[in-house]
Amino acid sequence: MERIDFRRGPIVALLAGAFGLIGGVLAGLGGGLYESWLLAFLFWVGLSLGTLVMLVVGHLAGGSWSTLIQRPLEAGVSLLPIMALLFLPVLFGMNVLYAWTDAAYVASHPLVAAKSAYLNTPFFIVRAAIYFALWLLAAWLYLRGSARQDREADRAGAIGYRLKSVSGLWLVLYVLTMSFASRDWAMSLTPEWWSGIYPVIMMISQAITAVAFVILVMVTLAGRSARIDDLLTEKRLQDLGNFLMAFLMFWAYVSFSQLIIIWSGNVTELTPWYLLRMAPGWIGVGGFLLVFGFLAPFMILFSRWVKRKRNALAVMAAWAIFVQVLNLVYFVVPAFERPGFPITLSDVLIWLGVGGIWLFFYLRRLSAHPILPSHDPRLKGAEQHA
Repeated sequence: MERIDFRRGPIVALLAGAFGLIGGVLAGLGGGLYESWLLAFLFWVGLSLGTLVMLVVGHLAGGSWSTLIQRPLEAGVSLLPIMALLFLPVLFGMNVLYAWTDAAYVASHPLVAAKSAYLNTPFFIVRAAIYFALWLLAAWLYLRGSARQDREADRAGAIGYRLKSVSGLWLVLYVLTMSFASRDWAMSLTPEWWSGIYPVIMMISQAITAVAFVILVMVTLAGRSARIDDLLTEKRLQDLGNFLMAFLMFWAYVSFSQLIIIWSGNVTELTPWYLLRMAPGWIGVGGFLLVFGFLAPFMILFSRWVKRKRNALAVMAAWAIFVQVLNLVYFVVPAFERPGFPITLSDVLIWLGVGGIWLFFYLRRLSAHPILPSHDPRLKGAEQHA
């Protein structure tokens, strides 16, 4: 069973993460530390959750394409315990981040006061504990099943069928938990504002980030493993490219739908969210996301050639990740009401720091296990196709 040695990659990621966190914390001590931490946390936990939902979808669909990317997805899922620990600074900074934790603010805003049965500190912590408990349970279930398949070749098919049979339930639980988690952690930064589509945008953003990241990982692995190189055919690349294109379409659709519904409704409590993002500076970011985040990538990904060439698809995947980082900034940072240039040094350093820690554990997990689930029945389909 082949394993991939990333050599100095994990150490480089760990050192970059340590320097990023130290520098980011020092830069944020004067203000904005918790804001920067929340921004980084939302992206990297979103990447782990995106790999979780793609792993669930892969088991549910049962296609041979899913077994090829199973190990990279499992490595991302395995980081959910780390993300649970990295959520603690968000709890410590609640009074700084969330206006609804201030009794005086709640008393002066009747609409927020009406939500106080939901938006209160104890219930916020309880809900977060429930989210992570369910996500960690799902991670344990799928990682344990995968390990059992590696050990028990004669029962691999039965184990795979069992994982498939519960995947529908876990997909529903993911949607439910993320619907509330996105409201708690991001949407409640503007407590008077509400949108039913907002959680959907956050979820599809996680899926885009996960698929784009897996594309980059698979292209990298193909350069290190002859077997992955054989299995990562043009058709498999096209499958991943089609996922990326379809998710980008849905992301643009729900983002535009939220804008149209809120703007046409013209409700006083809802329109300020977009008015703030249409102010000078932010309106340029919105236009950039429309043209270069959706229209241009969508037209490029229409090309079958782009989706079948590793380097071309890798470039599109890297660009998709950049766009989703920018989209998260567009959604979250205006709520902080910062003067001047909205992105601070602590934002960049803490994002890189948390990312370095994430990549360290990711590469360690990926190199510690066989790169392919050799006893998974779905692998035969991938080999026959290759």
